[in-house]
Amino acid sequence: MSPRKPSVQISPLRWTSEKPIQPGWYWYRGLIDEADPLIVLVDEAGYFQWPDGAFEDVRQTDGQWAGPIALPSEA
Repeated sequence: MSPRKPSVQISPLRWTSEKPIQPGWYWYRGLIDEADPLIVLVDEAGYFQWPDGAFEDVRQTDGQWAGPIALPSEA
């Protein structure tokens, strides 16, 4: 008997300059071409934390966002 492959259903995310309005995990990419996109957690106050530990208000960003990223379901 062959192993079952899990059914994967992912909704497509699209880059947008619209700022997140709800808390959750988001992809973020800056406007500089050299910067790699990263995943950040936007909190209820509308802030996220950079990898260096600094916090920023999403309203102050000039990049693009995709999300929120849905949490995986339990098997």
